[in-house]
Amino acid sequence: MWPKIKIFFLSILAGGLWFNGQAAAQGGGLESFSGNSRLREAIWRLAAFIPGDLEERGLKVEGVRGLPPVTITLGFDEVLDPWPESLTLSFVAEESQPPTYFIVSDRRPFGGPNLRLEGPPVKEAGGREADEPAALFLDLLNRLNDRLLARRPRLGPIDWRENAPGFETACVRLLFGARLGPADLFLVRFDPARFTFRPYHESEYPELEQVNIGGWAERLTQAAALINSGQYYPDRSYMGLLSRGGQRLSTAAHPQWKGVLVADPRPEAPEGLPAAAIIDLQKDDVLKAEYYQSAMQSFMLLDREGQIRVRNSHNLAGRAAVGQDQAGRIVLIMTPAAIALHDLALVLKSPALELRQVMGLDGGFESQLLLRQNGTPFLSGGQFSITEQRAVYIPGYHPTLPAILAVLPRNAE
Repeated sequence: MWPKIKIFFLSILAGGLWFNGQAAAQGGGLESFSGNSRLREAIWRLAAFIPGDLEERGLKVEGVRGLPPVTITLGFDEVLDPWPESLTLSFVAEESQPPTYFIVSDRRPFGGPNLRLEGPPVKEAGGREADEPAALFLDLLNRLNDRLLARRPRLGPIDWRENAPGFETACVRLLFGARLGPADLFLVRFDPARFTFRPYHESEYPELEQVNIGGWAERLTQAAALINSGQYYPDRSYMGLLSRGGQRLSTAAHPQWKGVLVADPRPEAPEGLPAAAIIDLQKDDVLKAEYYQSAMQSFMLLDREGQIRVRNSHNLAGRAAVGQDQAGRIVLIMTPAAIALHDLALVLKSPALELRQVMGLDGGFESQLLLRQNGTPFLSGGQFSITEQRAVYIPGYHPTLPAILAVLPRNAE
């Protein structure tokens, strides 16, 4: 059984919405409001504030207009694969006479015909009964989430540790957004003056079997780190531009994806180009992928203006990404937790990370990171793939990867 988590808020209904003091109606006071995707998003956004491994967390918001306190309880029923079968969000005004409640519940598929709102008639300011309680409840949750997001830290302390000159690692605690699984964010940053970044594809090894990140590490024994690349087609060809040493490893660039990690300028390229960088095809006109010997294309997750470049979907999975920080270092990013891409982008906007822009990579079980720290390999991979239709949890499962990105010391060339 999942724990119930109480969050204590004072007077969150500052916008004029409140509960009637009459006895609660048993489902008759408010109608079912199925398929309301905006309400579903607000509910699960609130749920994202509660890490799954904490039994209770309290938070107080100062009261306004003298309204009485409200206790909000978030509860999950029995888990299934392992996403919960149902969710209940209870609002209780204990100091009202008599105490009143307001409950929203949802069952899989979330946001479908099982989304229900129960409780007494809702009163607006002035005592008039609300014509659209679902809309008022949505406004309440949006106000609540806005206030929480403005105050809530998203990352724990960052402790960078040097493994070698130009090679640092950190494991950071995710405080917001990780719904299930280990709330760890693994970060590995490299100085491009000391390390280079090269993609590989299995088509280069036609005589060898398909392998996961561990198998790639056995092939590339000089690599300090390896991470999965971007997405691929059903025939396992790479989805986008992929090249190394001037050799094309894919058939064509992806027309919609605007991120390209490049490394090692060609001899004929203009002088002064960085040794490695992320090119944003939507914004860059000086840096060009054709100037570089190695290139790996994928979608932009976060750009240099701080704009999140992915939609806010409800799909949750382990995630992998590659970023460039303000000092020009290349940062590998991976979390095994179930998190939405949009929530990961919010995390990566943290000023403490000093990231200039970030490019997303393949997610789910394909999210795999392997490091060699003082000769000892460390491997982490995604454990979850959760959509509105299905929830899959397979700890320790690392599928084969058609393509990977390897980080190699320049002195190993």
